[in-house]
Amino acid sequence: MFMSIDFAINARHQHVEHNNQARQCTDTFNKPEESQRVLDFLRAHYYPEEPLNVSIEPKRQEDADEEYTMSMVKYGMSLMAVEPISQNSKDRIVGALIVGPKDANEANNLFKAANRAATRKWYHMTQLLACVERDANVYERYKVQRVLHNHAIAVDSTMRGKNIGSRLITEMIKVAKDARFEAITADCTSFYSAKLYERLGFECINTIYYSHYKDTNKQQVFRPEPPHTCIKTYGYRL
Repeated sequence: MFMSIDFAINARHQHVEHNNQARQCTDTFNKPEESQRVLDFLRAHYYPEEPLNVSIEPKRQEDADEEYTMSMVKYGMSLMAVEPISQNSKDRIVGALIVGPKDANEANNLFKAANRAATRKWYHMTQLLACVERDANVYERYKVQRVLHNHAIAVDSTMRGKNIGSRLITEMIKVAKDARFEAITADCTSFYSAKLYERLGFECINTIYYSHYKDTNKQQVFRPEPPHTCIKTYGYRL
């Protein structure tokens, strides 16, 4: 299933701006072969830098994390940004945004998932996200029922600074409106993703500092490198 919107970006060279612009498009996707390509992309450009993932051992992402994230693809609203290479080769993925619907039971569902977690890492990641969901309480705050949640956003490390992330989010807002969602949320574990959503008009509705989340021994669990200090939840009314 594809829905395309073309957009142009600046040429790659960081010192010289060319008149010839690279052509790109964003597409929704839900085919198995597309999902595998996006997962491979996330393994290269998302998981190695995602603050929750790399601030607790083991630093490699959990299989359960990948399965949960990619389970959202079946809804057909996640997006990838692709750059044509040549007529005889597949387009290159340069960005991805994974989204899926949620409802007022989401916090309880996450707490239950944490209790079923097979590893300490996945338990704490899910437990923290459950706390984030509970405290943000977007359904009561916005008086809504249908919410589209942003689970992961990534841009190719060689293509950053070219508004690819902004264009993915802008297109996602259109997708959400067309599907008659009432609001959009995003839990930004990264300082940089938080700034991106702020720039696009999202409202910060909750903040949890990593230093405040501790295990039963009162030890801080997640210790990301600066400037990542907290998870900010952003909301957007439609």
